[in-house]
Amino acid sequence: MLHTIEELIERLNVMKDKAIELHRIRNQYSELSNKKYNRARAQELLDDIQMMAKLIAEDKEGTEIKTEMDEWKKQ
Repeated sequence: MLHTIEELIERLNVMKDKAIELHRIRNQYSELSNKKYNRARAQELLDDIQMMAKLIAEDKEGTEIKTEMDEWKKQ
């Protein structure tokens, strides 16, 4: 794994935040308001989430599971 566990956690948190924003954008308007959601922004968020998921899935270089704590252990 090229990235640390902490970097993975941060990426997942960003993905979660984007998913929440996507949910809000998609559901913020009701049919009664005659307003439509921002489809372009929703697609942009979805594309970002999917791209980040792909990068995480493809992070398979090496067999080591890295953590930032490894640096502390070396001291």
